[in-house]
Amino acid sequence: MSAARTSSRRPRGDGTVYYDDTRDRWIGAVTIGGRRRKVTAATKTDARARLATLLAAKTTGTPIDDRSHTVAQAVDVFLARDLPGRRRNGRPLAPATLTGYRWACDIIVNRLGTIRLAVLTVEDVEAMYDELAARDSGPSAAASLRKIRTTLQQVITLAVRRRKISHNAAVSATMPNSASQAKPRRALTPPNARRLLVALRGERNGAMFALSLRVGLRPGEAAALWWDDIDGAVVHVRRGRQAVGGRVEVVDDLKTEASRRAIELPPDLVAWLADHRKAWLGEKLAATSWHDDRLVFPSTTGRVLSPSNVRRDLAAICQHAGVPITRPNELRHSCASLLSHIGVPNEQIADLLGHTTTRMVDQTYRHRLRPVVDVAAKADWLTTGG
Repeated sequence: MSAARTSSRRPRGDGTVYYDDTRDRWIGAVTIGGRRRKVTAATKTDARARLATLLAAKTTGTPIDDRSHTVAQAVDVFLARDLPGRRRNGRPLAPATLTGYRWACDIIVNRLGTIRLAVLTVEDVEAMYDELAARDSGPSAAASLRKIRTTLQQVITLAVRRRKISHNAAVSATMPNSASQAKPRRALTPPNARRLLVALRGERNGAMFALSLRVGLRPGEAAALWWDDIDGAVVHVRRGRQAVGGRVEVVDDLKTEASRRAIELPPDLVAWLADHRKAWLGEKLAATSWHDDRLVFPSTTGRVLSPSNVRRDLAAICQHAGVPITRPNELRHSCASLLSHIGVPNEQIADLLGHTTTRMVDQTYRHRLRPVVDVAAKADWLTTGG
């Protein structure tokens, strides 16, 4: 062995640097906390620098990366130890929320699972984002990618807290431009909302869209209604629609616990649902086969409506009615905005939408509908006494 490749003797406790012929690498080794730690490098200088980092961590008490802990192992810990104990507004996470986290974790493990956290780079994370963005596009794909990013950040944050890793590569990773921001939601103005309601009255499942526009049901809540959920003028929100194994089904869980609620309907909606019931019965009797007698708003074969078909149907109705193309969830946004527009307090709107606080109404659902803000003109402090 040449002199350049002889081992470096260092003061006791400072470790050693030596060359490993079998690996053609320089090795830095030191015992910390009774455990032998090693670093490798192509040059002696780099090995010394990496060993110095270990020694600095030993001196300052900074966590030293567990170089055997993989992304898959970090995900397993997250699912087993962190996620089950989470609460939202004091309540356990809804089953649908847990399903979303597990879905994101499956994708993370599939693409990054074998990589050790200690060597996971920002570039590794961004490569996964780019691959997923190239595979799918559109608002739903962008939202899914943001869910994956959030989940990965939380997984690695937990690993940092458990001293498996000292940094979180996912925090610094950037999303592709196509998925960097959610597409903004819109709300219908009062004239457009009235125009759309007139058009919906003559549609096969028009009452389903009307429930979202008038009383704020989520698209999945409206599509999952059963006839026994309707009790006179009250509709009970008990179920949701969910994709299960590639199929769309009605499930007995909702987005949050607060989503389970009873809503009193306006009289015109009560009459509308009664008319819908008559048309539903006639269609069912005329059908050669019918899948589910319980669904209020089924497909033409009595099955659960798919989200894509619902979006397409609503877009066609909007176009025919001469109103802006509106997505199903934007009917819920419109409901909140229209009620706020006429002075309904945000607390009552939150109750209607199934939220425990007004935060989502304030930040997400309420849109300003007045083209001109006239509050200063109507409440002019200059002309009032006091």
